[in-house]
Amino acid sequence: MSIGVLQTVLPVEPLAPVESLESLIREAKEGLSFDRTISRRFVHRASVTEVFLTDAVVAGSDRFLVGAQLPRNHALYRPEETGQCDFMLLVETVRQAGIFLSHRYHDVPLGHHFIFKALSLRIGDPAALRVGCGPLAVVLDVTVVTPAGGRNPRRFDARFDMVIEVGGRECARASAGVVVIDGVRYGRLRQRGRAAETARPTGREHGSSVYGTPEYGTSLYRAPDHPAPLCGAPAGADDDRGVLCPVPAAEARTRPPGTREWRLRVDPTHPGYFEHPSDHVPGMLLLEAFRQAARQTAGGAALTSLDADFAVFGELAEAVTVEAAPAEGGRVRLSATQGARVLATAVARCA
Repeated sequence: MSIGVLQTVLPVEPLAPVESLESLIREAKEGLSFDRTISRRFVHRASVTEVFLTDAVVAGSDRFLVGAQLPRNHALYRPEETGQCDFMLLVETVRQAGIFLSHRYHDVPLGHHFIFKALSLRIGDPAALRVGCGPLAVVLDVTVVTPAGGRNPRRFDARFDMVIEVGGRECARASAGVVVIDGVRYGRLRQRGRAAETARPTGREHGSSVYGTPEYGTSLYRAPDHPAPLCGAPAGADDDRGVLCPVPAAEARTRPPGTREWRLRVDPTHPGYFEHPSDHVPGMLLLEAFRQAARQTAGGAALTSLDADFAVFGELAEAVTVEAAPAEGGRVRLSATQGARVLATAVARCA
């Protein structure tokens, strides 16, 4: 069959030039709405004031554009001394984007449990993130990477690679790896994790209750019988965002030169770090602890990058130790441990 006959039987559409495709992407970015936030249920928030995503569109089979509006100020996230928006506000926006895209475009049911394996954020253009006279309109250009092969209906694995832009100007890159499982598997996973703790006093014997992950928007959002925070006043903090406490002198360990150590303040009544009830130490609390530890180790400079890996769940009723050590190239190596278990590790850079 000749080429001409083949084209008559099955017309071949010419491929759109790359320039045309990118032009369409730019138009889609400009068309994102920042008028209202998405439903809080899609980002696992109890309060609508904690939702930063506003819109999303499909830009390809595995590419999505997400709009977010970052407030000038917030109870938990405040501008850095350099004038740019809070580093952790960007981290929270990345977290919300991964959860939202999983529910909205990958058919992950509400009520499933997200387990973050890794999260990284690197700021390349701090000036673009400078807080001005109004909120920042941010666009996240997200590529979703999933394992090859068939989808497991009870488990969803994905990595979300993101380019973050303000006013069409790339300012940061981020990546988040997650595993999503149903309630049955989550319950089994948590049960195995607690198995080593069964010989110890339970949280209830300490005057606390063990409470699970709630269904968002239900009556489960109530004030539970919380365990007491595991340390006193935060070290070097002048507001309620401080999460690092001095290690009691009797528990201080011999450390390598330059290495610093703190106890993590775990307060389940905190309206920010425990925005809704959790049966474990939240990953965002560990990342905030890493941010504060890195800054104290680096002399107070703001973070420009953080690459974190999560290993196991942290239990609420057991002390968590945060350690920071200066490394080559101006980096800071960080870890969070609970007894002999490593909960998470990270490498940060400050400038």
